[in-house]
Amino acid sequence: MESFFLLMRLLHVFLGVFWAGAVIFVAVYLSPSMREAGPGGLPILQGLQKRGYFTVMPILALVTVVSGFWLYWNMIATVGPVWAGSMSARVYGVGAAAGLVALIFGVFWLRPASINMVRVAEQLAAAAPGAERDDLQAELARHRMRSGSALRWVALLLAIATVCMALARYL
Repeated sequence: MESFFLLMRLLHVFLGVFWAGAVIFVAVYLSPSMREAGPGGLPILQGLQKRGYFTVMPILALVTVVSGFWLYWNMIATVGPVWAGSMSARVYGVGAAAGLVALIFGVFWLRPASINMVRVAEQLAAAAPGAERDDLQAELARHRMRSGSALRWVALLLAIATVCMALARYL
């Protein structure tokens, strides 16, 4: 049991750091740089998609959340229900809620908007000047706004989850 606990903790911490770090890096540095690059940013998005970023990140996020819930449940089972009312448990709970909402926003809001943005940008690159091109530019702008909003929310929620996980043990 102790080996499994350590494995779950390792998965939770390592994948959580990777997930939060990747999303915050994209929100703070990569996305603004790609926006400034204009159409030159498309190959970066295509590269991320080609390497499975939009598939791998939700899986890593899911494993992070599931392992975190298992760790929380394990603490209640081993220490007792009194622990669930402690300040540590409440702060872990806030972090867990932030992580769960980040997962939901990421899977159902950020990922589809990002994939659609790549699809429309590819169509736009091949479109001839005219009404179709104008429509594609408007659609791309909508997906870019959705993706940007979702990315900022997910990054904020993951920052909250990270702070909670870092501090909860010591409260």
